[in-house]
Amino acid sequence: MYYIVKFIQAAGLSIILIGFLQKFPALMSPKVFLLGVGIFMLGWLINRYS
Repeated sequence: MYYIVKFIQAAGLSIILIGFLQKFPALMSPKVFLLGVGIFMLGWLINRYS
């Protein structure tokens, strides 16, 4: 379970990184940012309460 939630957290951070790099000179899309944060928080909550 530990490695699964760490993979979910890494996926969330990767989504944020990709969104940042795609629109680099400008700000990234808030939808992509919230998607990445949501996925990261899902992994964090599973890790915290399991």
